Amino acid sequence: MKRNYILIAISCLLLAACSSGKKRLEQGDYDTAVYKAVKRLQQKPQLGKAEKVLRQAYTLAVNEHMEVIRFHDNMDAMFKYDKMVREYEMIAYLNAAIRRYPLYAGLVTLTNVQNELATVRQEAAMAHKLEGERLLTLDNKQRARQAYHHFVQANSFRAGVVSTKVLDSAQDAGTVNVVLEFANNGRFFRSYNTDEVFNTVRNNFKGTRYRFMRVVEPGELDGAPDDIIQIEMDDAHIGGVDFSKNVYELKKEDVYMGEATTDSGEVVKVYGTVTADYIEYCKTINSRAQLMIQHLDGNSSAVHHRQLFPSTYCWTQKWATYRGDERALTDSHLDFVERSEPSLPNPEWLFSQTTAPLVARSVDFLRGRFSHLR
Repeated sequence: MKRNYILIAISCLLLAACSSGKKRLEQGDYDTAVYKAVKRLQQKPQLGKAEKVLRQAYTLAVNEHMEVIRFHDNMDAMFKYDKMVREYEMIAYLNAAIRRYPLYAGLVTLTNVQNELATVRQEAAMAHKLEGERLLTLDNKQRARQAYHHFVQANSFRAGVVSTKVLDSAQDAGTVNVVLEFANNGRFFRSYNTDEVFNTVRNNFKGTRYRFMRVVEPGELDGAPDDIIQIEMDDAHIGGVDFSKNVYELKKEDVYMGEATTDSGEVVKVYGTVTADYIEYCKTINSRAQLMIQHLDGNSSAVHHRQLFPSTYCWTQKWATYRGDERALTDSHLDFVERSEPSLPNPEWLFSQTTAPLVARSVDFLRGRFSHLR
């Protein structure tokens, strides 16, 4: 009986699959109908309904693709061959799928489009190559980047139609040279290592792998750079120590105090209330910093954008003492009581903690400004 259930389940699945392929055919989704029919025939060869769907869907799918190809072929568009390649590829994919069904030869006559596909690939490649060459002659970095992408597209249609030398030339012509300049305002920060902040920003930004961006040092280029990034520590302040002291009265009831003897001679346990003065101390140092970034045109020095990045850091340490009965204190209170009065941190360390977020934010900002050069 169990085996019968299994056979019934399999039959239902195949029937549903065939119905699904037929439904796709009726909806005009001929490519999908072909793929579904082939899948069913792989599972159960010579399934009549699936064979019928395959024959009808394939003929209609090829006719539909060929109609689109004829439409684009009659168009006077520069990149019409791109779309024609896609349509011929769709037919080739259908052929490849059908060939996976061993009995296809006696069922469907495939439309061979390999020669046509090779021809339109060649035409598409040449169209992109010629457009890339035209754009390169305009002596414009943005156009050169567009030319590079056209060359890459050309090679995707026909490998090697554009040489590596030409690709490299287009990439170089479209590359933007960016100079980082760092300034340290003389009114501030003489006690702080701002060079560490600047160097970290420089190293992280220089590590950005954008195809059309080159980060160079001031004076490295013979001529003017394309873009200048000026970075300056606009503000930095390490505050003084704020000291606070607070006293809290703690009380705990029903604390075991010992034993006592009643008048009748009975020994009983005694519970009572214990108290303590909990003295909490706190030292706080508030620090702040602000980094300014300007994006300038390398030729005119016009400011494209100016951004300020503020940051704060609060160093806080607590410890405590107490007077009275220790049993009135909780474990949390005892933890602070066991701490000693902390030593003040080094100002350079505080500066480092305060400026650390500025590095990540600055690098993210710069990468965003030049993300179009990926």
